[in-house]
Amino acid sequence: MTKYDFWEPWRAKTLIEKKAIKSILKARKLIINSIPNKTLVSIYIKGSFVRRDMNKSSDVDIVPIVTKNKYEKSIFKINDYNLFPACVVPLSISELKHNKLFTKGICSPDLRAEPDLFILNLKEYKLIYGKKLNPKDYPHRKNYQIIKDEINKIKKGYIPAYKEGIIKFESLLKEVFWLIEWEQKLKHKKIKHSFKNIKNSLKDKNHIIHDAYAFRIGKYKSKLEKQKFIDSLNKYLENK
Repeated sequence: MTKYDFWEPWRAKTLIEKKAIKSILKARKLIINSIPNKTLVSIYIKGSFVRRDMNKSSDVDIVPIVTKNKYEKSIFKINDYNLFPACVVPLSISELKHNKLFTKGICSPDLRAEPDLFILNLKEYKLIYGKKLNPKDYPHRKNYQIIKDEINKIKKGYIPAYKEGIIKFESLLKEVFWLIEWEQKLKHKKIKHSFKNIKNSLKDKNHIIHDAYAFRIGKYKSKLEKQKFIDSLNKYLENK
């Protein structure tokens, strides 16, 4: 299988990116060695590393694709503190074909992204090992159903989980960005998959996405500001 180091041509790599690259190389080696070779289809990277907008708290999202569900357990085990900022979360071909996660989440409702979101955003990700997946081989929901499911997940999952201290505010914030992105896609707007581009797609300065971006860049950060944001978010979701 071929390895791909797509970051090699990058100029002026930041210290955060250099640390991330070391973590990626280590994670890729551990993934390859954790399961039989023929069971590993490919390894993708998604998220802020690919977009080159990492900050000091960003993870590097690494997604190995395996032939069968049973091989995911061995890959999950390679995650530990020494691998930071890499976070390895595998998917199986079966999960992609049925759009259903085999492993159990820690929250109810499940806060993890459905497999079809990986397929639908595949063009935004980078292959670092193996062969490319063909999105046409896998089913996915319609945009309006994705939006409906995301609204329900934020209302009944993310907001309560944040209030209970199960997840960080940043996790809730990311989900708001992805919801707005799908809403814009439903309006047939083409948006590059990044926080800034999602924000720039909405000119109305009163739209909640502008407050979300202010948190993203550190303009807002206090507990009071976060609570005001959640109050505004609840109102936004109720009007959907």
